[in-house]
Amino acid sequence: MPESLSEAVLPDERPAVVLFLKAGCGCSEDFARMFTALEPEFAARASCLAVIEAAESDAGPFLAATGLTTPRLVQADGSLAAAWGVTKAGCMALVRPDGTVEAVWPGLSRQGCRDVAGRLGDPQLLSAESLALLPGAATAGCPLHSASLTSPPGASP
Repeated sequence: MPESLSEAVLPDERPAVVLFLKAGCGCSEDFARMFTALEPEFAARASCLAVIEAAESDAGPFLAATGLTTPRLVQADGSLAAAWGVTKAGCMALVRPDGTVEAVWPGLSRQGCRDVAGRLGDPQLLSAESLALLPGAATAGCPLHSASLTSPPGASP
């Protein structure tokens, strides 16, 4: 991971919880609102980052529509998602302080967030109120640009 990217993902000595979003995706708008509610609880053990696939001109309207307050990285090319094999909005990753991607979840869900909390060393980290905001089953949104970068020719994302 390039140093500038590493600083965005890992701003301090703690692990990072990263959520991938896409401007123009209705599901991503919902995911952004959910992540904004979870971030203060995750912050007890990890830094949080929302990676938004968008042109700079589309990021502002997305942020205004969602109220996303989580630190964010806007990438039009989806390069971080592609590097980690993430192909859909709503996927979440846990990154260790050394830059190792420990796990990637295929969508946002209560169980996925419980798993993140457990891997951060505190299975009770997230409140019942916050967990109730999340879908029960892993839910992903729109395909990311990275899907076209990582799929074999002729494969559908």
